[in-house]
Amino acid sequence: MGRLREGSVAVVTGAGRGIGREIALTFAKEGSDVVLAARSEAALAETAGMIGPLGRRALVVPTDISDAEQVGRLGERALAEFGRVDTLVANSGVGGPVAPMWEIQPDDWDETFAVNVRGTYLCCRAFLPGMVERGSGSVVIIGSMTGKRPLPNRTPYSASKLALVGLARSLALDTGPHGVRGNVVSPGPVEGERIRWVVENLAKAKGITEEEAEAELVAAAPLGRFVPPGDIANAALFLASDEAVSIIGEDMNVS
Repeated sequence: MGRLREGSVAVVTGAGRGIGREIALTFAKEGSDVVLAARSEAALAETAGMIGPLGRRALVVPTDISDAEQVGRLGERALAEFGRVDTLVANSGVGGPVAPMWEIQPDDWDETFAVNVRGTYLCCRAFLPGMVERGSGSVVIIGSMTGKRPLPNRTPYSASKLALVGLARSLALDTGPHGVRGNVVSPGPVEGERIRWVVENLAKAKGITEEEAEAELVAAAPLGRFVPPGDIANAALFLASDEAVSIIGEDMNVS
C-alpha cells in the first residue's frame, strides 16, 4: 500500500460518513492534511474530530458539489488554508431514484447526474489548474461496479457511474502531459449503511426477500462477502501515492 508524502494535502468529498470518512482517516494516518467536503457540516465535524488525534489538520468546508459557486469556494478555502492540493478524491455521490427507467422523472434523473457527474467535473475544474501548474497531482474518482454490473431499476445511477470511467480516461489525455494522474476506483457492495438501502430496493425490484437479495449480491463476488470500506480507502491511497506514478486513466475494481 502506498504512503503519501508527509504534509501532503488531500481534498475528500463526501467525507462525512461511509467510504468518504474512511478515505479521509486513511489519508490522515498516512501523513496527509485533509480538506473535508460534504453537505452536512455536523457529519464533517465528526470526521474532523477523528483526524485531530492523528496529528494532521482537517479543514471542514460544507459543500454541495453540484453547485459551481460552492465548489469554487471549496477550492479557495483549501488553497487559502494549505497553499496547495496534491490529491482530489471525488467520492460524493447519490443513489438516485429507484424505478424502471420509463417511470423516472427527468428532474430525478438530472439530480443524479448533477451530483455524480457534474459534481466530479466541477471539483476537477477547481483543483486541476494548481496541479497542472506544479506538474504533479492525483485525482481519484470513486465510481461503482453498478456502472458495469447493473442492478434493476437503477438506470440513472448505473449510467452516471459508468460515465465517470469515460471522464477519467479522457482526463488522462489532458493531464498526463502535465504529470497529473486521474483514475477510478469501482467498489462492489460495501459494508455500511448504504448497502442496506441497496438490498431493500433490490428485494422490491425482484419481488424477493431482503435476505435473498443480500445473498444474491454476495454470490456475485468471488470472495463471497461485502467489501470493507477500508479496502476502498486503501485503493484510493495507493492510486494517490508515488507507488502508482505510472497508473493513469485506469478503472480499478475493488469488488
